[in-house]
Amino acid sequence: MSGMLLRHFVVIARPVEEVEADLATGAQQWMPALAWKSNGHGQRLLSELGIEVGKRRMARRIEVELGALRPIGGITLLPIRWKAASHAGLFPALDGQLEIAPIGKTTTQLGISASYEPPLGLLGKIADRALMHRVAEITVKDFLDRIGDRLQVSVKIAANMVKEEKAM
Repeated sequence: MSGMLLRHFVVIARPVEEVEADLATGAQQWMPALAWKSNGHGQRLLSELGIEVGKRRMARRIEVELGALRPIGGITLLPIRWKAASHAGLFPALDGQLEIAPIGKTTTQLGISASYEPPLGLLGKIADRALMHRVAEITVKDFLDRIGDRLQVSVKIAANMVKEEKAM
């Protein structure tokens, strides 16, 4: 990775095998604000990045590319790349990976390590140092927190389904 570095992680109260299985079933199961858009050259996977400002959410659509899950030395990596879905030249593209690692038998750490190059040359680098890197940190944290929430909720939904079946 080169450029500006970002790192964030969340802890999910589920075994690593379950989290990996959810991630393997496809982004529609875990990626926040997911949509598919046809562009004449196939389909694009869209999500959003955002920040909370008071009671309002400011968000921007992103186009996401995912690689294949790769187990490496006790952790599993999922390559991820995103760029703004519109006006991409004004916003940095992010390259990184989601990292899935066990923390004991019933807990998993989901992390993201990524990098980006500020757009717009020297002006972009100055803006990044002044403010935009912090915005990038906040949006990456928000994105990963929402993935963690969705992975956490999926186990609650499954548990409720089991309870309903037992009640019948």
